[in-house]
Amino acid sequence: MALVAVRRSVPNDHSCLFWAIAYLAEGPESGGREKARQLREVCAKDALEDPDPATRALMLGFDSVGEYATWIRNEFHWGGENEVLVLARHYRLEVAVVCCQSLRVLYYGAEIPGCTGRVMLLYTGQHYDPLVFGPGPEVSVAEQQAKLASGDASREATALQVAVAHNEEAARRASQRRAKKIKCGGCGAILDDNEAFAAHCGEVEHDDDFAYDCEMVEVVIEAGDGLPEGSVDLTSDAVHTFNNTEREPLAHQHPTPVNVGGVLYPTLEHYWLAAPFLGQGSRGIAEQIARTPTVDEATIIANGAEPNTQREDWREKRSELLMEGLRAKAAQSDVFKAALVGTGEKMIVLVSTDPWAGMQAPGGIATGQNNVGKCLVALREELRK
Repeated sequence: MALVAVRRSVPNDHSCLFWAIAYLAEGPESGGREKARQLREVCAKDALEDPDPATRALMLGFDSVGEYATWIRNEFHWGGENEVLVLARHYRLEVAVVCCQSLRVLYYGAEIPGCTGRVMLLYTGQHYDPLVFGPGPEVSVAEQQAKLASGDASREATALQVAVAHNEEAARRASQRRAKKIKCGGCGAILDDNEAFAAHCGEVEHDDDFAYDCEMVEVVIEAGDGLPEGSVDLTSDAVHTFNNTEREPLAHQHPTPVNVGGVLYPTLEHYWLAAPFLGQGSRGIAEQIARTPTVDEATIIANGAEPNTQREDWREKRSELLMEGLRAKAAQSDVFKAALVGTGEKMIVLVSTDPWAGMQAPGGIATGQNNVGKCLVALREELRK
């Protein structure tokens, strides 16, 4: 009867090699951090007790076996080929490592006197998992050792099928586009972020039991599938993206002084940092920001201000205040105006982690309200008229 190869899972941490070998040599219940530490100690002592420590250190790539022992005892360091060899001798087992990257099987410890059997590990290039073999997925560890020791010629081909399946799944996941979204607990609507959820709750009526509950969900788009309705492909030729840096003429941080409301700010970023404090009782903070020479210093002042010093209508007035600043910059800077008009008919997107101001797409699906980009497009239309 042909053997079935089953991949079992061990924790995806720096000790996965030790977890996986213990699983196969001692059984599923043997794993744990203490067992991993014990096997690390086995490797350390094996090096320290070598009769030719200088040669051993050279083979290990360390100045001394003592240095290696200290290194392998650190639970944040991975095990590799040397540790496979040591643990094969420790358990008197031949260890076969199925490599996903090369699609080869490497054998360690066949020459061990009194070898009691063979075990197999799957190595993905970053992680080790145990492979067990038998007539079905419920095969025990003891059964799979005996089966492998019998020399069944199908073992390599069966193990390599698992490696191929892993590679195919890894390629599929790599081609996916992902994004974290907020799902409304009342109506199931999918929103970009917390701010979009708050706006949704203010615009959409829910039933009387709705308690503003929501949950984080992951949206996954497979390769070849279209983006969700309303999504933006930031790599499209129809989209002009920019970051808020000094080198970008459209950016707030571009070193262009701007006079807004009779106050001269070193950059539009200074104005934007001061905008929440432009109002009764808090103008002193805005004036302090305007007098600050650098964006970093202005940011420190703005972030250090007490929340109650912001104008009460800040959230409602943000877009209006932003447009006021952008219009002033366009009226006073030919460089900014030319850069804006030069975007043609493209959608403009500020790439930013600020979900109100811009958008980002770390998982391939852009999220964010992009209000800066929207205001720039509106201003571009005003300039053309």
